[in-house]
Amino acid sequence: MLAVGGGAFALVSAVTGKAKNTGQPSQPASTAPASPAASTGTTTPTATPTPDTSATGPTGTSAVAISPAAAQNSAAPTVQQLLEHYFAAINAHDYAEYASLLDAQMRQQNSQSSFDSGYATTQDSAETLTSLTGTGGADLAATVSFTSRQNPADSIYHMSCTVWTITLYLQPAATGGYLIAAPPPGYQPQHQSCP
Repeated sequence: MLAVGGGAFALVSAVTGKAKNTGQPSQPASTAPASPAASTGTTTPTATPTPDTSATGPTGTSAVAISPAAAQNSAAPTVQQLLEHYFAAINAHDYAEYASLLDAQMRQQNSQSSFDSGYATTQDSAETLTSLTGTGGADLAATVSFTSRQNPADSIYHMSCTVWTITLYLQPAATGGYLIAAPPPGYQPQHQSCP
């Protein structure tokens, strides 16, 4: 499965065989504008809202950052687009979009019911493609860091906020771009509680 901590739940599920409660990613924080000072009749300066850094898909500015090291790989823009769809699907709890990004084996391992239970309260943010390497042929390994927030009861590690580093194993799609494939045996995503 690919859904452990936001983006990690499915990976943990695929490796461990556990399809339920594998954790989800985090929810972005934002700054609310300051309100006018009521007693003096003057207004305090309004703070500029912090942009929502959660993946929002291909519209607008990119929500998934790319590290300088990953940017050196010519596939980085294509992988960035895949990641934007991936995190947007998780944050929107959109199984159809999520499943469209998986190869046949991963779709079989990640049913709608496991997605719904694994990502029910997940919100991911601060997504960064940190490295992108070839794994043989045209396959790629994309290492991604992000923060996942969810109801602790929905998390495999019972945490409300988790910082993840995961590797998604990508294979070329017949129609162009990439699909997320199953991780190799023994793969374990890295995680820690939010500071």
